[in-house]
Amino acid sequence: MTPALSPGEIFFNLLAALFVIPVIAGIFIKAPKLIVFGFIGVLFLFSDSTWGQIEQEATLYSRGAGIFYFSLLNLILLVSGFTAFLKRLANPHSPQLAPPISKYFVAFIFLLLAHVVMGLMAGIDLNVILGYNGVFNILNMLIFMYIVIMAFESDKDSVRLLAIILVLAGVRAAFGAVRYFLFDGDSANPYRNFEGLDIKIFFFDINDNFVASLAAFCAAWLLTKPEVKLAWYTRILMLLFIGLEIAAVALSFRRSSLIGLALMLGFLFLQLPGKRKFFFALVAAVALAGVASIFFQQRLQFAADGGGVLESLIYDIAPDRGGIKENRFYELYAAAQSMDGNWLFGRGTWGTFIGDKDALSYHGNDFSFVHSGFGHVLFKTGIVGLILFCCILAAYVSFYFKHRRYLSGNAHLIADAGFAGFLFWIPTLLIGTPIIEFRSMMDLGLVLAMPFVAVGIHNYQIRRYLYQQAHYAAA
Repeated sequence: MTPALSPGEIFFNLLAALFVIPVIAGIFIKAPKLIVFGFIGVLFLFSDSTWGQIEQEATLYSRGAGIFYFSLLNLILLVSGFTAFLKRLANPHSPQLAPPISKYFVAFIFLLLAHVVMGLMAGIDLNVILGYNGVFNILNMLIFMYIVIMAFESDKDSVRLLAIILVLAGVRAAFGAVRYFLFDGDSANPYRNFEGLDIKIFFFDINDNFVASLAAFCAAWLLTKPEVKLAWYTRILMLLFIGLEIAAVALSFRRSSLIGLALMLGFLFLQLPGKRKFFFALVAAVALAGVASIFFQQRLQFAADGGGVLESLIYDIAPDRGGIKENRFYELYAAAQSMDGNWLFGRGTWGTFIGDKDALSYHGNDFSFVHSGFGHVLFKTGIVGLILFCCILAAYVSFYFKHRRYLSGNAHLIADAGFAGFLFWIPTLLIGTPIIEFRSMMDLGLVLAMPFVAVGIHNYQIRRYLYQQAHYAAA
């Protein structure tokens, strides 16, 4: 819990806010792309994971939290979001940003405000109510989604967005490769540091795996789509790039990341014409066989007693794994037992659960979250909050499938990459902790924005074409 601030600290914070807020607002009004590209640069290049380190280090994402309660990055996001809201009010006739999601966004804000009121009435500190272990990062996700949509609207924007994704992902993967092959890999390595396993990993932060997977999908899309014509040397470079990004995921030994990558590649496979499907399936089968072999040899061999690949893959969730306390899902069971009849509205964003501390030792006495994104939302905000969250995702999926057939070129790639990125996060939303992670929810907000950006670019192309036709007719 963040301690109360002294009067001097409060005064300093006010002065800092009076300087920071107008600067951020001014930059966003004049150059929203600068803010968004800055966020993407931070999200793609800097890790937020300290779990697994022997000596935990402060990350870029926590800078400023001691001054503003929120981190400086989160403050920039909130100010940008509020500025975007004012900008929309000043220009109400501009194209709508994400109409299918807007009503759920408003409903979520009311839900969060209700939790704030109830929490304050119960004597809970505001910083706990709005802490990351609640559902505040869902608000961050939605705000980032909207400012990304506002920032990009033309063909040049689409090229810049794709270029920055590929370039930054390549830089991050190259950094990870040097660290993995020449040094000891990621220092955040719980398998080696906590479990004593002789394993070196590429990246532990799942967001680095997401960046690599998103870039690999974009490159594979460009290689496999019939309408994209590339020189032979460009194709070779693309194949090497894809190999590097897939290696970044495979050598990180994260099950949810590998499943997410498989979902993304499976989605691409379903879109290909017949002949290309065969070639893609052949290459993917060889790659997945290699990945599965490395994954089993390097990590899963420690997780099962003489079992096969499947038994090793689900070693901690298999039905025959002892009693409920020895199963990975015991945490969710304990959280459900702690609901105390609060299923409709949840335990509150500040809520905690109780259970066997030995079985839950990996929590480190922090029982304010669970390893399931959907389960976490249910635990904190109840059935109401979970339905609202699922409606946001369902509206996004419906929008994508409604509009994707009309898209072409870079807009088509951006939409497909966004939906593929969403597929990557599904396993983590089921069995991970993305809701409490600022970087994860920001990355999810990015992929939620991408189909809307693509449709906006497509509509911009139509408006420009109609304008040119009218101009030529008048001439």
